[in-house]
Amino acid sequence: MIKMPRTLNLPQGSMDGVPPATSYDCLRTNLPIRIDGRLDEPVWQRVTWSAPFVKMDTGAKVALDSRIALLWDDTYLYAAYRFEDHEIWGTHVEHHDHVYHNDSDAEIFIEGQGVYYELGVNPINTIYEVFWTWLEPLVERRDIERLNHFFSTEDFLYFLPRMAESLGRIGEKEWELPGLKHAVQVDGSLNCPDIIDRGWTVEFALPWEGLKALQQPRTPPQPGDIWRIGASRCQHFHDRAGNNIAVDWSWNQHGYINMHIPERWTNVRFVDQVV
Repeated sequence: MIKMPRTLNLPQGSMDGVPPATSYDCLRTNLPIRIDGRLDEPVWQRVTWSAPFVKMDTGAKVALDSRIALLWDDTYLYAAYRFEDHEIWGTHVEHHDHVYHNDSDAEIFIEGQGVYYELGVNPINTIYEVFWTWLEPLVERRDIERLNHFFSTEDFLYFLPRMAESLGRIGEKEWELPGLKHAVQVDGSLNCPDIIDRGWTVEFALPWEGLKALQQPRTPPQPGDIWRIGASRCQHFHDRAGNNIAVDWSWNQHGYINMHIPERWTNVRFVDQVV
């Protein structure tokens, strides 16, 4: 049975009044990184960490420090997150569960040519992945094979058009990045509101071989190449009545509570300099 797609609305309007997206120099590492979530390798001590995440819609400061750092070598793009968190919450355990509905999570978005990749993880290392494709370019070049692929996809998301988008985009919920490595470390408790926690950290190793699906001109990138990469955090608080209150923070201000605006992602320049 084909599952009905989940339809999401994207915001209308312009980016007037929103500051330019940030830029970030992604340095190389010539030392192996163990993907265990601990961030205790010397490279993570020397790397340039981002400025603190901000409220996604307004750009205002947020209550808990949240940062990302990126590195690369010939095999992987590495992403690390440091999250201050006094109430660490994680309940989803099934791969491809959309953990942000109930849990705190760390997310990364990587833009390609007419496509982009979305990855998120919660504090118990449950991930979800979505591979997004804009439909209009496929129709314009009459890519029947790719369009037929979507007609046979059983579980997917659909974004309604925004701004100049006429046909929207399809998100494949069961797509998986081959060779992906991910790990999380929690400094505190899990799902215990009465205990004040310190935070949690994340490591991703995203293999260039799998990221070739993004159809960038060069993968792995060459020094000087610029890719747009977004990062965000969905944080869940619980009040005295047990109500779940979700907030969305991101590397850049988006003007809306929505990460799916690639022009608001950071311009990441790959640098041939060892950290």
